[in-house]
Amino acid sequence: MKVFFLILGMVLMTPVLSYAQGAKIGVIDLQLVIANSKAGKAAKTAFEAEFKQKQQIIESKSAQLESLKNEFIQNGPVMNETTRKQKATQIENLDKELQRSRADFRDELQRRDFELLEKILRDLDGILQSIGQSEGYTMIIEKTEGGVIFSNPSIDITQKVIQAYDAKN
Repeated sequence: MKVFFLILGMVLMTPVLSYAQGAKIGVIDLQLVIANSKAGKAAKTAFEAEFKQKQQIIESKSAQLESLKNEFIQNGPVMNETTRKQKATQIENLDKELQRSRADFRDELQRRDFELLEKILRDLDGILQSIGQSEGYTMIIEKTEGGVIFSNPSIDITQKVIQAYDAKN
């Protein structure tokens, strides 16, 4: 019975394999394109500048919170009850604000990163369509997301796409 299924599988796969022999397949590493293209580098620089500015705000709030905590620890025993409660509330509120700021910051950066990536991918789509059609590719597969475990370096078109993308921008 196993032999029957093996033979059946081979018979069914023969047309697919013979078609694949004439197919021109290319692979591309989109992460490499994003990291090494002019537009990708510019997007990364802009993203890092934005990140640095937001990070400074978070660090400033964090330092302010730390200072308030240290003051509370040092002076808490000599403070009257009302002042101690006010300081504790102030510390709690600043801590909540800092946590919200961090969460907002993280969400905003993720959104911004997605927007930049989406723009680059939209630009690349036209370039990939053009290369695919002009050079007769049957299929172009994304190397990392496509689940490609191995590909011959001769079918990797990543550098060609980077050059075409840089020439466009």
